[in-house]
Amino acid sequence: MRPDLYIDDYRPADRAALYEVCLRTGNLGADAGPDHEDGELLGHVYLGPYLELEPGLALVVRATAGSGPLGYVVATADTAAFEAACDERWWPPLRAHYRAHPPRPGGADARLVRMIDDGVHTEGAWLAEHPAHLHVDLLEPARGAGAGRALLTRLFAALEDRGAPGVHLQVARANAGAVAFYDRLGFAVVEERPDSLVMARRLAPAVAS
Repeated sequence: MRPDLYIDDYRPADRAALYEVCLRTGNLGADAGPDHEDGELLGHVYLGPYLELEPGLALVVRATAGSGPLGYVVATADTAAFEAACDERWWPPLRAHYRAHPPRPGGADARLVRMIDDGVHTEGAWLAEHPAHLHVDLLEPARGAGAGRALLTRLFAALEDRGAPGVHLQVARANAGAVAFYDRLGFAVVEERPDSLVMARRLAPAVAS
């Protein structure tokens, strides 16, 4: 990794900056800000629940010069348990908020609010062997610098410490750069969907003594 970058643990003070990273990378790695009237909605769906429920598996890329976060990875070791916790603790207050303040119909925000209303429930024959999952996003200054590999290498070790035998993620078919990156890190396609791929990688979980 480039010497002007380093990997750090998530801190609650990072939350607003990481929500901004999520928005600025939410369109296949490009800025999704123009697509959303509510700049927090992407973060509420793809970032916030991990910061709230799994902060110990949230890692941040920082610049040694002390600027704000340039990227992050968030994850859970147990997708089923995480989604159940979201149903109980994360989605209900957001549902109440957006029922009182609904977005404009037909836009990107409305699609995200439908996800909040429905919740997220993962299914697949591959889930038993790959129960962990992750999301990673990097701003342009941190790309091509080894930061993504460094983030995931440290995350894999943390997931293994928690006993996860494998990890999966979902990536847009159109994001060829991301697909190639995950392939280099040992992920393989385990399910093809109309607009996305599910990719998974085996881990070597720690054995309890």
